[in-house]
Amino acid sequence: MRFRYLSLFVVLTACASTGQHGSEVATAPKASMPVPQQTPAQPETPPAAPAATPAPQAANPVPITAYATFDDWKQAFIQKAVARGFDPVFVAQVFDGVQPLPSVTASDSQQPEFSKPASSYMRQAVSAARSAAAAAKLAANPNVSEIEQTFRVPKCIAGGIWSMESDLGRVQGNTDVIAALSTLAYNGRRRTWAEDELVAALTILRDHGIARTTLKGSWAGAMGQTQFEPDSYLSLGVDGDHDGRVDIWNSDSDALASTANLLAKAGWKPDEEWAVEVILPAGFDYYLAETARKKPADWQALGVKRADGGYYTPAEVDEDATLLLPSGAKGPAFLALPNHYIIRKYNNSTNYALAVGLLADGICGKPALTAAWPVEPPLSLDQRMKSQQALKAAGFDPGSLDGVIGPATRMAIRNWQRANNLPADGYLSFELANRFVGMMGVAPATPPSSLTGTPIPAGS
Repeated sequence: MRFRYLSLFVVLTACASTGQHGSEVATAPKASMPVPQQTPAQPETPPAAPAATPAPQAANPVPITAYATFDDWKQAFIQKAVARGFDPVFVAQVFDGVQPLPSVTASDSQQPEFSKPASSYMRQAVSAARSAAAAAKLAANPNVSEIEQTFRVPKCIAGGIWSMESDLGRVQGNTDVIAALSTLAYNGRRRTWAEDELVAALTILRDHGIARTTLKGSWAGAMGQTQFEPDSYLSLGVDGDHDGRVDIWNSDSDALASTANLLAKAGWKPDEEWAVEVILPAGFDYYLAETARKKPADWQALGVKRADGGYYTPAEVDEDATLLLPSGAKGPAFLALPNHYIIRKYNNSTNYALAVGLLADGICGKPALTAAWPVEPPLSLDQRMKSQQALKAAGFDPGSLDGVIGPATRMAIRNWQRANNLPADGYLSFELANRFVGMMGVAPATPPSSLTGTPIPAGS
């Protein structure tokens, strides 16, 4: 689950995973599910959790060796693997015929031309039909109750991740994981990470009864129904159906138990929601979105009310919550509780975590959102980069001028909006992007006529 995944489910564009991160190395699969040791709960600030799909973005700490050919890299890696205790014949057999995959190189390097707005993402990812399908599969699984009791992670949350990662196991990816990771290692940008994952993959093949042909997944090396990378399989994989091995490709129970294990070890809080939809009062200071963390009672004192009219649990009242406006002031609003950030241990994307949570709510039979998602055109790479350039020229630092609308750019937008007496929600809408483009002396873009219309309710 790592590379800011490109989703394996065809209608989703951000949920391909590169495995979960874990620190414990698993021994041989056991027939019973271990009770996880929960890590400390939420840090003082919302963590920039490592995504469970795309590979780590950090650069190698030492200069990268340039290999003249892929075969040169492959032979060098085989020698490294043998030095780490693998049989040379076994390693040579695993890598026999492996060649670099141009599609992996392209996926690793490309910046998407168009950025899908949160509203479009949610309408594709979240629906009553998808929640119902997941609920039916969970209800039919005899191991789900034990998994939920063992790890104290709601089955609905595990089902939401299962839906997002592989459409309930139907779309797991058909890329050879050894070839994908070898391509990333040879290319060099993520060599240390990719080679470590290859060592983990070799361990899976040697010690865990998994066939070479089974190692299929995403271009980033994520595998199985809930898209674990090889190292995550070793450290977090669980035998949920008690057949003596961890098979996250063919066993729904193993995939669900492994996911629950990851969330539990990441610090899931059993007696708390992941987030709640809220209604904001007239005249609300949108600058508080993403920038402030307050207790639910403090948000209530500002006029922020639960959309469902419900109450916070005793555990939730003592938590700090963050206001999220994924579509800006014109879309639904959420108070994100600590479990929202635990979901982001799987994939460090606000949209992904919201989609998982909303699917989970549907699986558990909770009502759909009260607020509608707006209908919005996608933003082109040129619009996003021109917006960043305009902000920088106006004295508001957006960070890297790369077209990625991350926290720094959103803060720059928020500060620019406040300076210009606009709702400071930090959201780069199509209209605002065109305004920034105009500030750069460029003609604004025209939204596609097919995207004009009224807002669409969530879950429809």
